[in-house]
Amino acid sequence: MKKTLAALAVLGAFAGSALAADVTLYGLVDYGFSYQHSDGDAQADAEDNFTMKSGMNSGSRFGLKGTEDLGNGLQVGFVLENGFDADDGTFDSNGDDRIFGREASLHLTGAFGEIAFGRMGQLASSLGSYGLLGQTSPFSTGWGDLTGMKFVQAAGHTRYDNMVTYKTPTFAGFTAFAQYSFGNSDDNGETGSAKISWDEGKASADRYYAIGANYKVENLYLVGIVDSVNYGSQQTVRGTDLDDSITVTLGGNYDFGFMKTYAAFQYFDNAYSVGQKAIGDDSSIGKAGRFSAEGAEGYSVALGVGVPAFGGTAKAHVGYLSAEDTAESDNTLDRWNISVGYDYNLSKRTSVYTAATYLQDKLEYKDASKDRDPSAVEVMAGLIHRF
Repeated sequence: MKKTLAALAVLGAFAGSALAADVTLYGLVDYGFSYQHSDGDAQADAEDNFTMKSGMNSGSRFGLKGTEDLGNGLQVGFVLENGFDADDGTFDSNGDDRIFGREASLHLTGAFGEIAFGRMGQLASSLGSYGLLGQTSPFSTGWGDLTGMKFVQAAGHTRYDNMVTYKTPTFAGFTAFAQYSFGNSDDNGETGSAKISWDEGKASADRYYAIGANYKVENLYLVGIVDSVNYGSQQTVRGTDLDDSITVTLGGNYDFGFMKTYAAFQYFDNAYSVGQKAIGDDSSIGKAGRFSAEGAEGYSVALGVGVPAFGGTAKAHVGYLSAEDTAESDNTLDRWNISVGYDYNLSKRTSVYTAATYLQDKLEYKDASKDRDPSAVEVMAGLIHRF
């Protein structure tokens, strides 16, 4: 109730100040149905689930964004964006009790470029104002729980608190970016069942930094990003300190007119986790946990295509992930996911979509008795309305 009243108060305040600046209320609602069949290749039976879900294609949201001209070529702007689960009305789809969990940023734009402060998506994602990877796959970075390229990439595709982002002016199609987060409250560094404390900007906090660039000209889009998480000094598992992660991501697309091709490559080292989702021994599909005490090293490749068909777009994707335990190379994961889909615009603001994915893992361990080959199938269909 308190969060609802706070949100209404914020909306009312901005509505009252709309005459003083250019303010826009926007959002989208995404409903769909999902069928999943998963087999953990262990003692538990395979699992089948048919559910109605929110945000399988795009997270349901509403937001406020605005700008004000300060003169002398300067402009200030803001983005405040909330996520919610449309199927049950839950206020925050991130589950972390935030009013504006998707983005809360203030930016200043001028001849020098743009600088932004707040909570926002990392460069190596498709999230918010500065995510750069949405155009490297026909499914953006991913639909549902298994469909698309982020499910064959390292941990990431997330948002960070206390972030500063700098964006250069565009020159001859090139734009460069830099990001730094002083500390992220999404991960309090749980060791066992006890949470550890951290201080923003100090060694106890997980700090994120990244540099990247994209190139846009006519039918070509290219992007490259190097990012890292400097894990806090208290981030340990079984007494082992976590080395800083590093991820290098390259990708792009080219539009031939009759079809659009996509590609993405990623190298990672000391990755906290990989694949975003994991199929457990009990055959359930859940969030991927730590790969190991010291993280994972490996690479991934994703290829895709989009073809205009019957007024909409037919899509296909194939991705491969290879990862090994940084400390024990006999512990490995190989993953394939293959996806096909289709979306169709019913109007400028309303669209329907459908997709099907097959995912296959091969897990091998130093103790061969633990080896298993879990697999899963996901089929979805949904409706999106934007406002």
